[in-house]
Amino acid sequence: SVFLFCFCFVSFCSCSSCRLVAETSTGCLLAGTGLGSRDKSNKQVAAEAVDMLVRNLEHGACVDEHLQDQLIILMALAEGRSRILSGPLTLHTKTAIELCRQVLKVEFDVSSVEGKPDNFVLSCEGIAFTR
Repeated sequence: SVFLFCFCFVSFCSCSSCRLVAETSTGCLLAGTGLGSRDKSNKQVAAEAVDMLVRNLEHGACVDEHLQDQLIILMALAEGRSRILSGPLTLHTKTAIELCRQVLKVEFDVSSVEGKPDNFVLSCEGIAFTR
């Protein structure tokens, strides 16, 4: 089951935005966002947010496309082994993995999920960073 939150902003100027956040029965939060412009109706903005949210839910992953790259840095800095299930890897995620490899010397294992070509398990052994 999914519980849905909706945050919409409609401006009297030339833009609007819509963010939909779904909480799954396992507590995962996945989002979809639509950004407006002068040439886009509010209905189109909402449709973009719905499409993105549906894509993120269909992957069955625990992170959406906007969170996966942010977690890479935290996984690399954490103590012990970290693993996440994601949908298709974004360019930001691939860049974060490469940055961690070069700067922190952390290697990530990226494994595809059998039977789900758009899903990946990302894992690494963190450096146990402390101040």
